[in-house]
Amino acid sequence: MTAFVQFPHPGAEHRPESDDMPWNVGPHGRKFLIADGRYVDSGDRLQEGEVVFWGEWEPPSHVERRWAKEGRLPRALHRPYWTRGGGQNTDPWVFGDRMRYSNCKQVIRDERRPTSMQTLPAGSVICFGSRLDHEFCVDTVFVVAESKPWTPAQAADLDEDEAFTICTAGTMAAGADAHTRFTLYRAATFESPVHGMYSFVPARPADGEGPRFARPALHMPDLINPDNWQSTRGSKYPLAEPDVWKAWNTVREQVFAADLVLATHLGTPTWSANAPESAGVPTGGCSPVKELDC
Repeated sequence: MTAFVQFPHPGAEHRPESDDMPWNVGPHGRKFLIADGRYVDSGDRLQEGEVVFWGEWEPPSHVERRWAKEGRLPRALHRPYWTRGGGQNTDPWVFGDRMRYSNCKQVIRDERRPTSMQTLPAGSVICFGSRLDHEFCVDTVFVVAESKPWTPAQAADLDEDEAFTICTAGTMAAGADAHTRFTLYRAATFESPVHGMYSFVPARPADGEGPRFARPALHMPDLINPDNWQSTRGSKYPLAEPDVWKAWNTVREQVFAADLVLATHLGTPTWSANAPESAGVPTGGCSPVKELDC
């Protein structure tokens, strides 16, 4: 048995004051990003090239383009990079050889008690997204391949790339969660699927005509509550593998129907020694979790 999880996280778009946005030390938000990648198109063909997509990236970024406000469309296009500064952690981490999900909503803050998000079996699907105008709009579809317990204070022992170790694990090690126990999930990939499923990010080729797009809304009444804005949903309710695959495929089809592609690999942002410093004190962990169904 596996699970299909609706995972709401803050959906507001970051509004950078300058074209060089420093580390974020305030509330989490989304950015419209550009990166090299591989993607599956609507004909199930694997392609390569730069893509644009919505995601979380709390280290610095350079704004390459701006647009006027227009509905749910993005207002800025960010080129992500990282430094050894500090601020909010990035979770989920959609870059590199495979995606990772490491900490958010895994602990009830007041009690320091683990939630059901720490015990998802392989083959579970997590739909990360945000409630926008009473719709649940997805930005990341994460299929669990494997997991291991970890604590931020021992981040150096993780067999992960330097960018993730510094930007997510390292920022948490500097805060109140240094010795909190979490579960680090690694995602299934297009090349190594689990139960026929792989992880992806809704995206669009950067060289296409009009690459700007709004996050696609999911319409799945049995599994997605469009008014859910904080608690995870589904982590406590096991489903048979064929039912989870059917739900994953429904998400896939709805993303294609929005005239988007499935980014299955996104290049890790580069390190830069010349970056604006963050303003304020690094915050480390994610937003508090008070609901029991997280």
